[in-house]
Amino acid sequence: MTETDIPTLLAQRDNPPFETMHTVAISGMGPVGMVAALRLALLGHDVIVFEALPELSEEARASTFHPSSLELLEQLGVVDELHAVGLKAPIYQYRERSGAVLSQMDMTLLEGETKYPYRLQSEQNNLTQIILRKLEQMPNVTLRFSSPVVRVERGDRHVRIHLEGGHRDEPVLARWMIACDGASSPVRKSLGIAFEGTTYDERFLVISTTHEFRDDFPDLAYVSYIYDPKEWGVLLRTPNHWRALFPVTDAETDEEVMSPDNMEARMQRLNPKETPYDIVHRNVYAVNMRSASTYASGQVLLAGDAAHCNNPLGGMGMNSGIHDAWTAVECIHAVLADGVDATHAAQLYSELRRDAAINHVQARAQKNYDSMRQDDDAARAEQADELSALDRDLFEKREHQRTAAMFTSLRITLGRLKRELHAVKAPNRSGGQELSRLLSLGPVTAAGAYDGVSAKLVESSGFKAVYVPGSAVSAAVMGQPDLGYLGLAEMAEAVRRITSATTLPVIVDGDTGYGGVLQTGEAVRRLEQVGAAAVQFEDQLAPKRCGHLGGKELVETEEMVAKIRIAVAERTSALIIARTDAKGVDGFDAVLERAAAYARAGADLVFAEGVTSREELTALRAVVQGRPLMVNLSEAGDSSDLPPIEIAHEAGVGLLIHPVSAVLAAAEGIAETYRRLLSTGTSGKGQQDWKAFTTVLGQDEQLERAARLAADDA
Repeated sequence: MTETDIPTLLAQRDNPPFETMHTVAISGMGPVGMVAALRLALLGHDVIVFEALPELSEEARASTFHPSSLELLEQLGVVDELHAVGLKAPIYQYRERSGAVLSQMDMTLLEGETKYPYRLQSEQNNLTQIILRKLEQMPNVTLRFSSPVVRVERGDRHVRIHLEGGHRDEPVLARWMIACDGASSPVRKSLGIAFEGTTYDERFLVISTTHEFRDDFPDLAYVSYIYDPKEWGVLLRTPNHWRALFPVTDAETDEEVMSPDNMEARMQRLNPKETPYDIVHRNVYAVNMRSASTYASGQVLLAGDAAHCNNPLGGMGMNSGIHDAWTAVECIHAVLADGVDATHAAQLYSELRRDAAINHVQARAQKNYDSMRQDDDAARAEQADELSALDRDLFEKREHQRTAAMFTSLRITLGRLKRELHAVKAPNRSGGQELSRLLSLGPVTAAGAYDGVSAKLVESSGFKAVYVPGSAVSAAVMGQPDLGYLGLAEMAEAVRRITSATTLPVIVDGDTGYGGVLQTGEAVRRLEQVGAAAVQFEDQLAPKRCGHLGGKELVETEEMVAKIRIAVAERTSALIIARTDAKGVDGFDAVLERAAAYARAGADLVFAEGVTSREELTALRAVVQGRPLMVNLSEAGDSSDLPPIEIAHEAGVGLLIHPVSAVLAAAEGIAETYRRLLSTGTSGKGQQDWKAFTTVLGQDEQLERAARLAADDA
């Protein structure tokens, strides 16, 4: 071998050609790994899946599928088969050990939001078997049993995967890897990622019995949480038996806990009966509340128990893992198919799913644990009152069920993915990313601004976003009504001044795009260059009219779709808002048709002018594929039928704007001042008013900073 061969061989090792490696490798054939594998395979990617065991695990620890997961599994074509071996549980209960029902949750309250307003009780191995049969028929999938992954190494553009017993110089190569190899993940450990958290002092005992508890308690729900300060528990129905879960103290060994006498005694304390219980399965396991310090390392993503684990109260462990798998695939696919920056995609995955695990899943699981074992009488009475209150407030009850069904955490993840999973050139969080983050937390209200002073006042007043309306800028800059006089150059300059004056995300009214399809693309580039966090385009025919005027004409749907597509293609990180004025021209059915088309074209938010009623907003939400809706609260129109903010948000509203309030107030105030000056010779204002005004502008802080810097220089 010559010296020149060595660098060549090293380069081939560090940057092997993609043709020599698998596209995505997955470790673990549990429900998380299998969902990821099937989703990737259906998207057309080459997948290799490793499993340490010689066959699929028969472990049935997880058995609850929430509606949010069923919606994902429907897209994989497996939900019908899973239903065939499952049991629908539309009701779950919080009960006292005495039998008193503290609160009963009927998930049919969510019928308008999901096809699956229930929990599906079916053991996790049913899902893995269903998916296995599909994967075995797919030519782009390689399944390797008896292949434990012992460690991985990161390359610049790939992952080197070492199997137990494999030759150290012949690893399996893949462009990406999803580690679904459990809480003791060798992949996570080999990458040196910390698994932070605690292990409970208590272990959990699970007993499966063929006894039918509903013979004893006819009103017992298939999922029931038993509150008790001494020995709380859970009763859970699966298709073949009931499961009972109990806490176990450190003072008891596993052998003692699982002795027939001990288990029988626990079951009798739960529900006394004359004959012994037929126990068909039992298990004791430690319970952890842990999360990896990061869910991504290079092109390796952690999912399921490899990334986080929590107590089973609420049935969220497997479901959150399925959500991880779905999100991981979306991020990887965006890199492979759409050219999204790999580092950005991996970081976004880690941020989204770590937030979901810690602040949603684990937080709720811990709350369930603390509540069920509460031994303070006053605190228990307060908990009972809170649960009873849910039965009296349908909105709070629905919100409780959305959170319990994991819709809230999943919708935050998928919503931010849609808005942020594209190439981000800026090293810091852009205005578009910040607006996307705010939208994930709840409704955002933006006040209109048309210059630097009004923008500063929006921020100092406590709003989270600024809206720049074409009508106000046209009036302030040109003294013209909103009839299409304002051009891109004037608007871009106004936006530049506004973004320089505020740190808030700035949403810009882009009118009709200032021309045709190509001009719309140029508008996005220009407005984003001057700091726009979002740009709104409407489907009016130029010259446009203010949204509340009659006589408007619309462009063809195809032209507006093309404008949205070029806007999405040209933006860096700004959100694209698609507005339709169809209601006043062609009616509400046309609104639904156009809104659906604009959502499919890639709009991040949808704005239907004149649509503010709960019924119409709900219908609109159903066709826009999860995009937040924007509502106009302009004084020029009538939004009196808009429901309260929490109901509006429930109907899909994510962004509300007050576009012209400031310019109306300014015009009125200026006119009154001029009248006073002309008639009295004085404005009625004085030094204190000037002082307050310069304070808004930050004059004192700037002078103080300049003096401090000058003193430092001296």
